[in-house]
Amino acid sequence: MFFSKRNRIIKKAVKKVVAEFADRTPRIYENFFYGAFDIAPQNLVVWYLFQTDAELETAKSSGYCDDLEKATIRNLIDLGYPQEAFEITNMGAPNITFCGGTDEEQQSILHSLTYRKAMISFTTKEDIDNKANGDYHLYFQ
Repeated sequence: MFFSKRNRIIKKAVKKVVAEFADRTPRIYENFFYGAFDIAPQNLVVWYLFQTDAELETAKSSGYCDDLEKATIRNLIDLGYPQEAFEITNMGAPNITFCGGTDEEQQSILHSLTYRKAMISFTTKEDIDNKANGDYHLYFQ
């Protein structure tokens, strides 16, 4: 199977990050990435999953998620991923009316629609199980 140069860079960078953080808790349960990054490098999302929602909250409040994001971007750039993929470009505020979700979820959605850049994101196996009955395709679509 053929993998593009960017795909290989991303795979190496994420593997390196997981190894760097292997001794930290909470433990990274799973990781993956997707996107049309061969068309434009900013079309990349890297996901790190923790086992439980409580673990994710601990990771966020302790700065662990911020550390993971910084390490991922650093490793990607060091391995040759285009730096401009991580530079925020304002695309203008969208006019959206929300039908639900927390304020934090709504702000996250608005941010991702307003500022176009590669993203490092976090969720949990517990959330996938609760919201999509464990169906990753359904949860991430």
